[in-house]
Amino acid sequence: MEKANSKKKSPVRLIGSGFIFILKILGAILNGTFLVIFNLIGSFFKKYRFSISFKVNLLYSVLYTFLFCLTYFTTQSIYVSHFRDNAALHPILRNFNVLLSVAILISLPLFLSIGHYLVTMMLTPIKDMTTKVQNINGNDLMTRLDTDLSKDELKDLAITFNQMMDRIQVYVERQKQFASDVSHELRTPLAIIQGYADMLERWGKDNPQILEESISSIAEETANMNTLLEKLLFLSRSDKHTLKVDINTIDLSALCNDILRETSFIDDAHQLISKVSPNVMLKGDSALIKELIRILVDNALKYTPEGGSITLGCATTNQNIVLSVKDTGIGIPKEHIHKLFERFYRVDEARNKNTGGTGLGLAIAHEIAETHQAKIFVNSDIDEGTEFVIFFPHE
Repeated sequence: MEKANSKKKSPVRLIGSGFIFILKILGAILNGTFLVIFNLIGSFFKKYRFSISFKVNLLYSVLYTFLFCLTYFTTQSIYVSHFRDNAALHPILRNFNVLLSVAILISLPLFLSIGHYLVTMMLTPIKDMTTKVQNINGNDLMTRLDTDLSKDELKDLAITFNQMMDRIQVYVERQKQFASDVSHELRTPLAIIQGYADMLERWGKDNPQILEESISSIAEETANMNTLLEKLLFLSRSDKHTLKVDINTIDLSALCNDILRETSFIDDAHQLISKVSPNVMLKGDSALIKELIRILVDNALKYTPEGGSITLGCATTNQNIVLSVKDTGIGIPKEHIHKLFERFYRVDEARNKNTGGTGLGLAIAHEIAETHQAKIFVNSDIDEGTEFVIFFPHE
């Protein structure tokens, strides 16, 4: 009996399945049609430029018309359902239809006019922002948007834009200062080379002493310029994030001992003290870390009088791997410490004129530290010495 009933029901189920299938197809077609229509509308608005005011008014007018028509046809359906046999109501319905037609013809333009005015008032801050932004140029970066024009999302946009302009202004000023500093640094060696070249042309051809002095000085200044350009190239790659960094597990203790040994070969005027803990392992680029240590040690040697001491140490703590370079030199005034890592910055030009260097060493050290997610701290007292401490994160 159950099998017989299932056989009897199978045609009904088949018809139901077919009906559902047809509904799905119709739904898919309808959905696809709407997608095509919306894509065409989107392509149209992307291709042709329309103001936000026009788009908002168009959207609201479409919605307004849709609601109006929905009300109209709903009213018609109610009448057809309940009052189709009441002939006395037919003239009232006709008058009602005429009234609705007149109402939409009058209300729609009125709605668009009022909407255009209100939207224009709402978009006035955007127009003001656009005008101000168009007047900003490379020679005038001081212009900022007024954040009191509105209290909504436009205020957040104005604040964000002003913050961006602050960063751009700082960046541009740094670039201008950087270009000025580079020109200044290159001007001196070029002038020296030009001077010796002129002297060679006038008197040096037949004077062995002038010839030897000129060649030696030109070679020295050329080497200084080459060093400067290499440092500038390093900083440029760091700024563009194109600096090649080969990260491996390195023996920081061994690097520090190598630097101490190499320094002892070329300097016997200072006492080198080691506070290097054994087996301090660090995740980083061996060449860059060695360059960082060498920069700090060379800097300590320059500003420590003969007979003073340079202490190099490293150790592992629970939180960090610590590298330190301490000297007993002339020290740094407190007001200059926060500027030490700026490019071409010198604490005192008169005091530093005999120490050599390009003013880029500490800037490079800072970039190397940041590349390894490390932080540099400086402690200094006048005539007592300076200590640079670098905290590297654990692996």
